Amino acid sequence: MSHNTARKIAKIIAVLTAIAMIVTSFSFMLFAAAPTVVYAETSGSSAAQEAYVDAELEFMKELMEDIRYNYKDEITYEQMVDGAFKGIFDSLDPHSVYYSTNEEKEDFVNSVDGRFSGIGVSLDSSSGQCVVIAPIAGTPADRAGILPGDIVVDIDGTDVTSFQSDKIVSMLRGEAGTEVTVGVRRSGHSGIIKFVLVREVIVLSSVSGKMLEDGIGYIKIDSFDSDTDREFTAEKLKLIKQGMKRLVIDLRNNPGGYIGVAADIANQLMPAGPIVHFEQQGDIKDSIEASGAGITYLSVAVLINEGSASSSEILAGALQDSGAAVLVGTQSYGKGTAQRVVSLKNGASMKLSEYYFLTPDKNVIDKIGLTPDYVVENATGGDEELKAMIEETENFAPMPEPDKPKAGDMGLNVFGAQQRLEFLGYEVQVTGTMDTGTVSAVRLFQKGSGLYAYGVLDVTTRGALVKAVAERIGDAARSDADLQLEKAIEVVKLN
Repeated sequence: MSHNTARKIAKIIAVLTAIAMIVTSFSFMLFAAAPTVVYAETSGSSAAQEAYVDAELEFMKELMEDIRYNYKDEITYEQMVDGAFKGIFDSLDPHSVYYSTNEEKEDFVNSVDGRFSGIGVSLDSSSGQCVVIAPIAGTPADRAGILPGDIVVDIDGTDVTSFQSDKIVSMLRGEAGTEVTVGVRRSGHSGIIKFVLVREVIVLSSVSGKMLEDGIGYIKIDSFDSDTDREFTAEKLKLIKQGMKRLVIDLRNNPGGYIGVAADIANQLMPAGPIVHFEQQGDIKDSIEASGAGITYLSVAVLINEGSASSSEILAGALQDSGAAVLVGTQSYGKGTAQRVVSLKNGASMKLSEYYFLTPDKNVIDKIGLTPDYVVENATGGDEELKAMIEETENFAPMPEPDKPKAGDMGLNVFGAQQRLEFLGYEVQVTGTMDTGTVSAVRLFQKGSGLYAYGVLDVTTRGALVKAVAERIGDAARSDADLQLEKAIEVVKLN
């Protein structure tokens, strides 16, 4: 592309100065330098590309003139130009946004900085849907029961399924004390779940900590605000003074924040080496490096889940790849792009996705996420499910007969065993007859229980079935137990 064409395009998009590089579930702070605009060659000769741009711009001008005089309603050139700019960003990824007004931009920047008025939920656009990454702890959304993975479909009676996430965020914001009704779709539920929420001023204190057993420190990071690294440092030093020898960092449901802040925390805990790489158009353009001055004697585990996104994934990925920590939990969200917020000389602003960020080992995060070293699901039973399970088991037939039913036999023992096998997830028909399917299920159960797997319903097998049912109910009753944290504690004790 020629320099003349480049200048014309630069004039069209009117880039003047960079405010900040931001990338969270929406964006993060990365750099504060003025942008370097690089124009890549595209197919065709430079002359052909220049001629194409000139022709299309001339046609756009003619088209706006025609619309201006022939459209059914009054419309200004300003409205059409604004729409044209927005159309450019609609052709990009969901994280790239054109802000027509300074208010729109400030709403976004304030949300990243950690103070705004709204319901307290982090959103992202995924496959054309606005998905909840995570509610912010202690906010109206969190207290009401909005969950990661919920899809926002309705706000105050308006269908928002076709809206960009930034537009939805703007609708959810508002004066503290005002109500907003949010409708979501949730996996496993039919229909729309509606929440009536009262907006609050959300002021995020992003770090909290405490001492656990055996010299294990626990630090929870809810988001990466502008001062989260300083908060983390203070909490870490406090726990060290209390005798911390091991550390669990909880990044679950952390939607992200400033990249530089996450990188600083990684630098405090890992050896010298890359923290994150930034890839643009297939090439690594820049990296952030750890100095090697961090504390590396601590045994560290990091908790992640499907609500851990963006800067959370940068920190977790850096510690995992460098060997400074192990990851425990479930697959992270997979938001691996970095945006820059830039002021434009026409008074508008843009948030533009400029980089993919990669882990130290150059693993892609975007749309993939991080895989924990120890995959642990937290129980999700809840009171209603537990009640239903108990009611089901109350109808189980006893297994009192002394015989050992085998293939083809019938009786109460067989009926009761089939009920319990079905409850435990085995494919059986509850008929009271030891048919082929039941014999196969008994063999599988015996094998999984460490018993002799011969398909006969002996006394030991029946006793093991009763115990397995009780254990499953016990697991459901422990649905409030934090199995992921328990595993993280176990892991750091071993290292």
